Amino acid sequence: MPLYKIAMIGDDSTVSGFAAAGVVGFPARESAEALARLRDLARAGEYAIIFITETLAEPNLQEIARIPTGSVPAIILVPDQGGARGIGFRKIQIAVEKALGIDILGKSPQGKE
Repeated sequence: MPLYKIAMIGDDSTVSGFAAAGVVGFPARESAEALARLRDLARAGEYAIIFITETLAEPNLQEIARIPTGSVPAIILVPDQGGARGIGFRKIQIAVEKALGIDILGKSPQGKE
């Protein structure tokens, strides 16, 4: 069984925070740089989970959706120091709704209609 790693693509402070938990950090200053790194990491096959900040991912959501993934890597959008944009939550909400046929998480990240 292969031994996978976990990666984090984001701004310096977010990457540093994840590094404290043993996550391999890849700082990126702009979304194009982050997208190129994400493609490289997904292609490498060494990472089971690749976190990327919502700020860097947002301009490239369509391109990110086209990155080939199997059971690995899981590409997960997370908030950065600027706060949550709700993109990661919406992706999880859609996946849960597809799997169960109902929206058990509510209509918004705050649970409001």
